[in-house]
This record gives sequence, C-alpha cells and structure tokens, in this order.
Amino acid sequence: MSKRLDISRYCLNMTSCKMKNSSFHNYVTVLTIACIFLLISLIPSSTILHPKTAFGDGLFQEQLSASFEDRKADLIIKMTPPVVTTETLQKQNQKPVIQFKLYDPATNEGYKHVTYFITIEKDGKKLVSDWFHDHKGDLKIEMKPSNAEQITVYGEPDPILQAFTGTENSPVVATGPIFSEGGLYHFIVRIATIDYDRSFIAEDKQPIYDGWLSVGSTVNQQVSLSDGKQIPIQIISYYDDIKDFNFDTTKKQIQFTMPFNWNVTRLEDQKQLMVHQEVSIPKGTSLASQSYTGAINGIDVTKNLMVDPSNSTKNVVHFMLPKPAVVQIAEEVNNKHTTASNGLMEFSLTPSTNATSSSSMPKMAGM
Repeated sequence: MSKRLDISRYCLNMTSCKMKNSSFHNYVTVLTIACIFLLISLIPSSTILHPKTAFGDGLFQEQLSASFEDRKADLIIKMTPPVVTTETLQKQNQKPVIQFKLYDPATNEGYKHVTYFITIEKDGKKLVSDWFHDHKGDLKIEMKPSNAEQITVYGEPDPILQAFTGTENSPVVATGPIFSEGGLYHFIVRIATIDYDRSFIAEDKQPIYDGWLSVGSTVNQQVSLSDGKQIPIQIISYYDDIKDFNFDTTKKQIQFTMPFNWNVTRLEDQKQLMVHQEVSIPKGTSLASQSYTGAINGIDVTKNLMVDPSNSTKNVVHFMLPKPAVVQIAEEVNNKHTTASNGLMEFSLTPSTNATSSSSMPKMAGM
C-alpha cells in the first residue's frame, strides 16, 4: 500500500543517507514535427561526446546523452499524453505521467536498478527535489495537479535507499500545485546507482541530465470583425503565459504578448532554447487564410510560421523559433528598438494574400 511522504523528509546528499481521436493524433503530429524542427536546428550545440552534464529543451520528450567512467548512458524524459495544456488538465482531468528511462545507446538496453535524484523547477522555483528508485530503471511519476498548498509525493519507500519506488500499475505520484501553470518545466536528473541497488557511482562521477518539458498555457478569446461577427480564437503558449491579447479590426491582426527576458548573454548561455506558440483560427471566416505573416516586437518572423493543414475546422498557425532565431531577434530588439525594456515578447499575426508567406506542415504517414 502506498504511503504518504512529504518531499522534504529526506536529505539531499545520497552519501549521507543509507540508502482518442484524430484531433489528438494531429496534435501529436504537429508536436513531433516541432521536435524534429528543434533537433535539426540545434545539432551543433546538442552533439555531445563525453559530457558530465547533458542539456536539452523540448516539448513532450527529451532524449539526453551523458557518460560516467567509461560507459555511455542516455536518458529519456517523456510525458504521456504528449499534449498537455492548462485547459486539458482542467477539462479532461489529465494526470500526466513523466517517464525517466536510462539506457545504453549502443545496445538500446535499459540499465537496471537505477536511483534518480530528480529536481523539478518552474520559473526558478523548486517544486520537487527528491530521491527515486526503479529496479527496472524505468521510473514513472504521475502528476496530479490539485489546490493543495504544497506538493506531496506518494510512493513506497525503499528501506535502505530512502527513495520513492513504484510499479507499472502503481507509479509514484506527485500531487499539489504542480503542472498547474503553463510554460516550461525544468528537470534536473542525477544518477546515483546503476546495475545493483547498492552499487553507488562516485559522487563526482554521477551523470547529470538537464532537460525541459512544456505544458501549454491556453487562452480563449472572442474577436469582433468589422461586420460585427464574432469568432473564437485560441492561443496555446508552450513557453510562458499569454498576456495583453488584442485584435486590430482594421488590419485583421491578432496581437498578444508574453513575458520574456531579452538579455542576449542569458539567451546565448542557454544550451538550447525554443519558443513555440500555437494560434487556432476557425476556417470559413475572414481571418482564415492559406498563409499568414507574423512579427515579434515589430520584426518579421514569417519564415518561422508554419500552418497545420490537417484540421478540417480550423487553421492552426505555429510560431516556432529555435535558439538562433531568438538570439537574432533579441539582438535586433536590443539594438534598434526600445521594447526590450518592457520585458515582453510581442506577437502579431495577420492573414496574407501571398500564398507563399508561411510554410505548411506536411502530413505524416498514417495520420
């Protein structure tokens, strides 16, 4: 039977412890393409030969590489279901499961008896920081957002390792104010044991993995056209919360902002970076178009727009900006504009009469 344990109960130093439907599939398609787009754009910075620490920045899955002693070890951090937003968490009562699986990239065989020290952060605030163990090396943590004041972890404690354990049918559960806000969640994972439950890796050789998963922040708005007709607009931000929504009737332009630190040094120091926004516009309206133009803080980013053609009822337009594009925009914002000082990324999206303005996402086989 699972026991209730407070996450602050155990020490942080292991050496001192004794140890559904087509719409859903279309979303998966879009996010998969976005991940591929991200990976391609980041190949130079994410190719790691013998790292002590591995970094990544993803949407619903990270595959990170590191090594310890003379062995290589890749870590998958995967969220199921892949599409998680503040709206689906509330309306569908989602309970996302985060999987941590350590394996040998040469054989694709999973490592056994893995002890993980996992820290989860949001906007620099530590949400979870504790020890976890899985005898098969395939750890799963179920996230259950609630109105509780603090996050509590439920699981079976290992009597020696003092780490939370779970099973295939009864995973470890973290409940409380977690995944209750949209944006990027930071996962820092350190590996303490491998092969055997008591086979500790020397502390200075323990591999550390640094990755990110996204929970979409959903905003629903009604906009009024010049003829008085109202149409619904939905925006999902996978980076931070949306602010200051506005609609310019004359230009037929959707406008919104997002908090953003434009410090170029900060952006360059980040190992990876991706800004992804999703705007849904009903088909059959004057805002629907085969292509769109987009801008960020007045800078044209139309080449970073992609339109998902797979939905029969709406156009889903994606702003997808990998690190090089974000850094370039930040340099222009800082050099030529005064908008950096307000700490906002200002988006605008306008239907275009030029069919070649934005790109279309290709449909994937079987979707």
